[in-house]
Amino acid sequence: MYIEQRIYTANPGKLPAWLKNYEEVGGPASARHMGPLLGMFTVEIGQINRVVFMRGFDDIDDREKGLIAREADPDWARFRAENAKLGALMIQESKLMKPTPWSPIQKAGQPFVRTLPGTGMFVDHRTYDFVPGKMQLWLDAYRDMGLPVQQRLLGQLLSFSVVECGPINQAVFMWGFTSLGDRDKRRGEMAKDPAWGEFGKAVAATGALKQQTTMVLRPVSFSPIR
Repeated sequence: MYIEQRIYTANPGKLPAWLKNYEEVGGPASARHMGPLLGMFTVEIGQINRVVFMRGFDDIDDREKGLIAREADPDWARFRAENAKLGALMIQESKLMKPTPWSPIQKAGQPFVRTLPGTGMFVDHRTYDFVPGKMQLWLDAYRDMGLPVQQRLLGQLLSFSVVECGPINQAVFMWGFTSLGDRDKRRGEMAKDPAWGEFGKAVAATGALKQQTTMVLRPVSFSPIR
């Protein structure tokens, strides 16, 4: 399976109109031709005026076929024409990723099952960049030592992937929480856990990590993950 992650940066004040156009016109046109939408989010903390969304493909060649078919769809043409009038978007970024074996998302169209209590969700979206040749050392240690601690103490793991096309030597993963306070409390408990300390020592010894970047996201009303 491949996951395409896109991050669109909008001009201030124009993202709501773009999202409305996508929900009503562009999204349905994409759903007819492209892989299933996995999740769509706006940035709450980080570089704001941004939307982050992911689409899944069990066969990556289906992406190209879908793009061609979507371009011929009159509704997609209408969506693009309206966007041109809006002048909403400044920057568009895309990367192709593959889920790790422990990622909850393993197939396109796989239904999202929420395990968090309540209805609200804040998403901790993390991007880790690694020294070339050392990413697998970190991933192995995370799988064996870090993940069990986080599964015990954090919220809900939503996705964990490595980048195949784009900035390689990179992992992208997301955890869901009921609130920012829930996130802070759980991460505080994790920081005090001895097993998490052992994981930290193990990965520090690998010298694998170059950079860590985080954003806090919120699902849009029509996101499958919410």
